[in-house]
Amino acid sequence: MSGIVAPQRFPLRIVVREGRAAHAAMHSHEVGQLLYPEQGSTLLETRQRVIRLAPDRAAWIPRGVPHAVLMDRSFRYHSVYVEPDFYDAGRCVVVCVRPLLRELILDAASWSPDGGGGEQRLRRARVLADELASAPWTEPGIQIPGDARIAPICRALEQDPADNRSLGAWARVAGASEKTIQRAFVAHTGMSFQQWRNYARMTRAAELHAQGWRQLDIALAVGYATEGAYAQAFKKFYGYPPSRLPRGG
Repeated sequence: MSGIVAPQRFPLRIVVREGRAAHAAMHSHEVGQLLYPEQGSTLLETRQRVIRLAPDRAAWIPRGVPHAVLMDRSFRYHSVYVEPDFYDAGRCVVVCVRPLLRELILDAASWSPDGGGGEQRLRRARVLADELASAPWTEPGIQIPGDARIAPICRALEQDPADNRSLGAWARVAGASEKTIQRAFVAHTGMSFQQWRNYARMTRAAELHAQGWRQLDIALAVGYATEGAYAQAFKKFYGYPPSRLPRGG
């Protein structure tokens, strides 16, 4: 006699989407969601944060948390919807996708939509939940301040850190003076506009390096015209040159 009692409703539901350049507007779910980009880069936005995901990271989104998803290139991502009594991290976190967790997510894509398959599939679902619960995690992404004048600026710079518009140009977009925008940045982030933009650039640079990008390509992607200028800025921010980082890929 089996020790596994099948729930009345199968605890996991898996949806796989792929294509080129898509956007899902702000929405929420009645169950928790594990969002995993198998291919491409995915930008996840909540009310408070902007989170960039790559194939080595997934995001846990608790039920009821509004979020939007942006894919600006070709993509393939998995949404694993999980019943709250089966697994719930309690808050939004970024999960390190280790090889076993990745294989379990990919395997789940072949499960029948109605969750059929009996005890074997339920065992796999429980292994997936156990692996998810034990996976290393970090705080998600860059926090977006609540101030309506600077939140759009922060979102735009996170999406495109190479945007070199000046504080004056952004102030005109926001319909406020440079001094007002600068004061808002300091009040809500503890950093000046220039410091916050540099923070966004260096955060993205470290992510791209971990994905195996060439240093020159990283420099251009985060707003530097030359590799040397980027390396100097990186060292000033982190205290060591980018060549010290292990290369991913």
